[in-house]
Amino acid sequence: MKDISIDKLLCKAKNKFLLANAISERSKQISEGSLPYVDDFNPANPIVTALKEIAVDRIKIKALTGPAAKPETLLMSEGVLAKKRISLAKETKRKHKKK
Repeated sequence: MKDISIDKLLCKAKNKFLLANAISERSKQISEGSLPYVDDFNPANPIVTALKEIAVDRIKIKALTGPAAKPETLLMSEGVLAKKRISLAKETKRKHKKK
């Protein structure tokens, strides 16, 4: 941790917000069981491990522009949701008729 400076880490990301998000996401992955990409890591502190990975360029930080998913997949998932809503509405009508 002594060799990692904030200036060195800010050179890897465009701003502090992206850096903080990348560190938090990677530390969550490590705490959930992902193997670290550096040899000298502390299993009790995933945040320091994420900092070390970013400092030695094992993790690249990119800012995505535009929507996260393609429009086709968004439309497809909305269509599936619409079908589920219709089927749920039919089930509630059927239940009321049986009573």
